[in-house]
Amino acid sequence: MNGYTIFEEHIPAVIEKHKELSYKNHNGIPCIFGSLNLNDEHGIIEDTYQIEIKAVQDYPNSFPLVFETGGRIPRNIDWHIFEATGNCCIASQPEEIIICNRGLTLLSFIDNQVKNYFYSQIFRNQNGYFLKERSHGDKGWIEFFEETFMTDNIFNIEFGLNQIIKGKKIDRVSMCFCGSGKKYRRCHKRSHDILSKLSLENINYFLHALRETSEYKITIYRRNQILIK
Repeated sequence: MNGYTIFEEHIPAVIEKHKELSYKNHNGIPCIFGSLNLNDEHGIIEDTYQIEIKAVQDYPNSFPLVFETGGRIPRNIDWHIFEATGNCCIASQPEEIIICNRGLTLLSFIDNQVKNYFYSQIFRNQNGYFLKERSHGDKGWIEFFEETFMTDNIFNIEFGLNQIIKGKKIDRVSMCFCGSGKKYRRCHKRSHDILSKLSLENINYFLHALRETSEYKITIYRRNQILIK
């Protein structure tokens, strides 16, 4: 079953809950479009965005493409819009893979990832900056690993990814592999649980990509300079 067919099967549940959204087929690509209402903590509509969500062929193994069609968000990456294609940057690549591997439906995607994206846009309009904004490009997904491993030490991230690749089951009460002196259950168990949703192929890809980033190479250079001194 291809991604377009699965996407279409998920549409009725979306339209049943979100009455302002409708279905259309654009040049063979199934889409939903219309108004997305964002409610405040009291259930009152705080804001409304005009959106279109287009299916992709490998859905639900990757996110559909989300577009803000009301012209309210500038078309540039500083506003988390890809300039070349015009679709919204919903999540970093490892986050997207993890969410899809957990099991993605169109309704859950809208109610969680899409709404959170537009709530962030409301926050920026009100405060002038995004809440918990990540950088663009390589730095953005590195920041995801920094957050998950609770460190900005790129070598500790590399070490942690290698531990997951080794696939050794770690006892909850043993000392954590990171050398913190804390028990595993109170240190990196949650990190391991999150990243274990990635396949070994995914982890190997990000480990290789990490070593190819300018940040990693600069850190290697600086460490070598210190050793030379």
